[in-house]
Amino acid sequence: MHDFMHKALKKALESCDQVEIYGEWGDVLSIDLEREEVEKVKHVKSTGIGVRVVISNKIGFSYTTALEKTRIEECVEHAIKQAKISEQDPHFHGLPALASEASKRSYTEPEKTFDPQILELLEGGGEDAIEYCKEMLTGMKEYEVRKSVTCTPTEGSFAAAHDETYILNSEGIETSNTGTYVSAGIMVVASEGGREETPGYESKVSRMLSDMDFEWIGREAVKMGVDSLGGKKLKTKEIPVVFSPRAVQSLLAYTLIPQLSAENVQRKQSPYHGKKGQEIASEILTIVDDGTMPSGVNSRKMDGEGVPSQPTNLVEKGVLKNFLYDSYTAGKDGVESTGNAIRSFSNLPTPGATNFIINAKSKASKEEIFSEIHEGLFVNDVIGAHTASRASGDFSVVAQNAFGIKKNDLYPVTQVMLAGNMQEVLKHLEMVGNDTRQFYNVVSPSIMVSKMQVVS
Repeated sequence: MHDFMHKALKKALESCDQVEIYGEWGDVLSIDLEREEVEKVKHVKSTGIGVRVVISNKIGFSYTTALEKTRIEECVEHAIKQAKISEQDPHFHGLPALASEASKRSYTEPEKTFDPQILELLEGGGEDAIEYCKEMLTGMKEYEVRKSVTCTPTEGSFAAAHDETYILNSEGIETSNTGTYVSAGIMVVASEGGREETPGYESKVSRMLSDMDFEWIGREAVKMGVDSLGGKKLKTKEIPVVFSPRAVQSLLAYTLIPQLSAENVQRKQSPYHGKKGQEIASEILTIVDDGTMPSGVNSRKMDGEGVPSQPTNLVEKGVLKNFLYDSYTAGKDGVESTGNAIRSFSNLPTPGATNFIINAKSKASKEEIFSEIHEGLFVNDVIGAHTASRASGDFSVVAQNAFGIKKNDLYPVTQVMLAGNMQEVLKHLEMVGNDTRQFYNVVSPSIMVSKMQVVS
């Protein structure tokens, strides 16, 4: 791939001011389970190259999945044609350049993001991976339930992957990154006496195979489903709510993360436009986006433009400090990119989160949090967060696998909705747990919000 990328760069520079070549290679093994049977095994290897060119501040882009000389030349020509018919962009300040030796920014290899065991698993085909799926089912069956309760798996999944990313541009950047991933999850349905059914789900993703406990995933899915049986209704009222790490991710993915994207801030599609330096959250809250976090699901040496990854303080003790920038949005604001360009070979970069870490100066166990609540709600996940308003932060979601809290005791509840606003959630955040987990791009513990509207 290096050879093709260098040739594409050389050809594009014959008629362009600046050029960027972005390459991807991926190897993914995935398994889908239906009930207790393997429904599908897929092993896909893919490649792709994206070409971005600049001519008189006009940008063109094209991509191809074929590593063939003629196809890549056609890709370059198409990008050049697109640039020539595009309008000049007065906000484009050029492609990122290689950092000088005097700069504090340098490439750092994130720890624990590459596992040779996963490479062996990919080379060995699907047999070993199927055994890991069986381990999830074993864990599910080993969890002891009441005689009147049955628990049935409905679907499950397993995936292992190895990817490599290459970035080359006319401004001196030439870098690459490689990483491995493994994920697994299972959904079950618990029922009692054939009258009621409740779902239970658990999953995990890691960069290292040794960090996975597949039987635990099966056991936890059953526990969640069984514990949720016999749900009671709550009265509509304003009470404290505790969100699990999974529920936190579900909410933040459609509210706070896009609200802290410099692109949305600049478009005035974020409530945080013009709020840098102001207090926007509880003073106990600190948020850091860190693309260098050890074992981070999205840790990488550089972002999608070759800018070195770094930790970026977004919120510090409740005060808004920064936004997520790629080079384009950074140029518009006259600041440095935070190394948050997210992309694939088939699209242009845009600002996004890597490992979005929720932290606090003091943490408590879930039991300690529950003991502080006279009457409240614990939510394991939410449904419908994608309908939230990015601009206003308003959301209305259904609580999934939720439990009422009464004097430190938990009991299952059903048919509960939560209506709220993300800015208000941050301001009323009162306690943070010590049960941190990573789901997708969010690294968070459970959080307790002092008051929220709960609708029965």
